[in-house]
Amino acid sequence: MTRNRRSTTVAVALLVAAVVAATRIRRRRAHPTVRRPRRVSAEGRRPETSTLVACVGDSLTVGQFSADWVGMLADRLGPHGYEFVNAGVNGNLAWNVRQRLDEVIACDPDVVTLLVGSNDVLATLSPAHEARYRRYQRLPERPTLEWYDENVARILDRLATETRARLVVLDLPVLGEALDSEPNRRVERYNAVLRERCEQRRVPCLPLHRRLAALLPRDHRAPAWSGSNGPMFAAAARRLLLRQDWNTISAAQGLRLLTDHIHLNETAAALVADLVSDALTARVQSPS
Repeated sequence: MTRNRRSTTVAVALLVAAVVAATRIRRRRAHPTVRRPRRVSAEGRRPETSTLVACVGDSLTVGQFSADWVGMLADRLGPHGYEFVNAGVNGNLAWNVRQRLDEVIACDPDVVTLLVGSNDVLATLSPAHEARYRRYQRLPERPTLEWYDENVARILDRLATETRARLVVLDLPVLGEALDSEPNRRVERYNAVLRERCEQRRVPCLPLHRRLAALLPRDHRAPAWSGSNGPMFAAAARRLLLRQDWNTISAAQGLRLLTDHIHLNETAAALVADLVSDALTARVQSPS
């Protein structure tokens, strides 16, 4: 076995171990007012729930390798009758979310939040990224901006017609903290499409990208990053083995808001929670 192949094998094994460990940790620390979609559809909403919010997305919403903004919201709003459904799935693209909308609709939510698209962008960074996403997320076609646009439109239309929920969309966060990098230029293009779809449907699109970018100091020198998974493995190891908080992990990698150039630390997750909390309590009417 070559050195490169051994390195890849070790990296994959570490990631699998990290996922298993994170899942176990999450089960032990489950928030009392946050459940997964199947539990909610099977058990129904809790008697004290006045507003059921389904948070739909990818790993940024799951909160295993990213700070848990859904749990933050539950801490803030749970005592006021809010219950949350964590409908995030690691690695999902918009197409994957579209395929599992049935479980979200079955929860009969009052509000649905949508944060998806970072993986759509990542899948376009190189042929290797595309191949990996097509394999592990079982994509039926090449991930492109046009396909993302189509899937987002289908998601919004179906939620609008098959639920009574109010829809709240977040635009895509930064990918890496160098705002002039190629990943962030692509994020801007995806966000332009996302905002247009939301505007057409009169759905608020919360300005997550702009708010995160504003938190980065002008003199911040972000580490170079081209989309590799190395920082993610390092962040997972620090979290699961050293039990470090996400902000400490960010600092160790020379970052301010992201733990591994993709996932959110506590500071960034708190900003997501602020935006969604304001939208839920009607203090933000139309952030787009």
